[in-house]
This record gives sequence, structure tokens and C-alpha cells, in this order.
Amino acid sequence: MEFFDIRKMPVSLWRNGAGETRKICCFPPATRDFSWRASIASIASNGEFSSFPGVERVITLLEGREVMLDAGPAFCHTLTHHQPYRFTGELSVKALLTEGQMSMDFNIITRREHCQANVRVAERTFTTFASRGGVVLVLSGVWQLGEKLLTADQGASWEEGTHTLRLLESKGALLFSEIIWQPGH
Repeated sequence: MEFFDIRKMPVSLWRNGAGETRKICCFPPATRDFSWRASIASIASNGEFSSFPGVERVITLLEGREVMLDAGPAFCHTLTHHQPYRFTGELSVKALLTEGQMSMDFNIITRREHCQANVRVAERTFTTFASRGGVVLVLSGVWQLGEKLLTADQGASWEEGTHTLRLLESKGALLFSEIIWQPGH
């Protein structure tokens, strides 16, 4: 298990200059041919997403105003806070920031032939189901994962095992993604 704090993570600028990325994890690690990866992206201006053939993307708005995703005839969707949205990586998708406000987004990318990600918001104690991968990001409250306490903007990722995330306050929320593997992988 790897723990992270998005405020302390290294930042990589996008090639097109329209944003930046903080890489949370990539499995298998240190490879371009990943099965799944998670990151936090900041979108600074209107622009196109990079094309990723053969992948599914799930994006969740964390901070900033609404962001419209425009894929022409395929879809036009407005991201709202903490509502995961799934689309295919092959599509040409433009991000349009409302009111010119920068946004911060949680992203999970999975190779379609290997796995898929189920992303949701949890507001109470739960135990993970998937034994082969997942990632959590605390949105609010104090959560316990093993011996570690996690607060807003902190999280963890893992490749294996089930884990209990215990909410230690009366209210809290975290973004949770479990990885579901295709048969044979």
C-alpha cells in the first residue's frame, strides 16, 4: 500500500500547457503499458484531452467550477463536484471551463482489455471488495486505513487485498475506485 498527500506530490506540466498532473499510481509500476493508473489533474484553460486508444477514463471534479466535456456528436456532459463520469479514451474531448475557473479532477484510466474502474463517493465506513487494486482520496472528514489516519487531500493506493476504511467523525466523504479485472488477467 502506498499513501499520498496531493499537496506534497510532484507536478508535471501538460505538453499543451493547458494543465498539470500529479500521478498517484500506475500498475504495473513504472511502465508505459499500464493496466490502470490514477492521477489528479488541474485544468488551467480550455483545451483538448490527450487521446488514449483502448482505454476507459473516469473523471471526477474535485475543485473549481463546472467543466463541460464536449466530444461533438458522441456526448456533451457537464462535470459537477464529486460525480464520476466515464468515457472512452479514443474520443476527441474538449474541456471547457465555466467562468474561466481552473479545476482539479481525479482521473482513473484503465486498459479496456485488462480491467475497468468503478468510482464512487463513500460517506460511511466500508470494506473494499476488489482484491486486485484500488485507490481512495479523502474529500472530507478523518478516515482510518489500517494504522494510518487520512484527512482531506490524502489517500492511498494498493494492488492487492481487502481494506477497511473507517470514518472517525460523524460526517465525511471519500472518493473510492476499485479495479475490476477482466477474466484471464
